[in-house]
Amino acid sequence: MTLESDLACLRRIPVFKTLPPPRLKLVALMGERLHFDAGARIIAEGESPDGVYFILDGEILLSHASSDGRARSFLFETGAIFGDVPMLCGQPFVGTATAKSDVSVLRLPRDLFFELLETIPDFAIALSRDLASRLYRLADSVLHREKVH
Repeated sequence: MTLESDLACLRRIPVFKTLPPPRLKLVALMGERLHFDAGARIIAEGESPDGVYFILDGEILLSHASSDGRARSFLFETGAIFGDVPMLCGQPFVGTATAKSDVSVLRLPRDLFFELLETIPDFAIALSRDLASRLYRLADSVLHREKVH
């Protein structure tokens, strides 16, 4: 992929839409582009986050099997972010992340992620809105006992 195509992919992710062009270029250059085949494990439950993942293309399933054998899952699709919640609260991943389809992600290292939050208010606001949206969907699912997607 070229830098221009990486920038085009990043511009489609809501939290990056308001990022100034020089910062977006920094994200594209400093982020690590990764590809996972369908079925590949991306993160194991209990691991500590070392970066935040932005899904450029594909779907990732975060799942947890309880002691009674019942599994619960949460689907992340193109444009979604994952890894930000455990990183922000200093906790390990609560489930295993697996590529549901072939997936391309951009992984931002911890330091760059926090630098963006501290120095670019529009990025911090966009991330806050994204977190609030995910929290709302989760609360709606728990209260109405429906599948979270």
